[in-house]
Amino acid sequence: MTNPQKPTVLLIEDDPDQIFMYQSKFELEGYEFISARKGDEGMDLAKTEKPDIILLDLVLIVENGLDVLEKLKQDKVTQMIPVVVLTNLVKKEAMKKSRDLGAVGFLVKTNTVPADVVWEVQKILANR
Repeated sequence: MTNPQKPTVLLIEDDPDQIFMYQSKFELEGYEFISARKGDEGMDLAKTEKPDIILLDLVLIVENGLDVLEKLKQDKVTQMIPVVVLTNLVKKEAMKKSRDLGAVGFLVKTNTVPADVVWEVQKILANR
């Protein structure tokens, strides 16, 4: 179960190196960190752990991240959890569709260092 004193971040990402990098940074900054490598695992974790925020890659092993985002926003348990897309898929259509589906942010991994991702999460959580 997540720690109520620490905000919890769920990362849905299929690359273990990315997971390790973000886990290290968020834990260093005092966050609880959980991750899933597949969209369905991420959905299950979002429902059971109810994280404060979700970071979602659009390119996953099985599903498309946009499909996962749509499911998160349609589910009564997870629809209010803010989702930030964190991806290298830099296409205007993907950015527009993620916003249309309810993502509160869109970060491009190659243009963003982990500290900036933490800062974006802090900003979003402070405005909730």
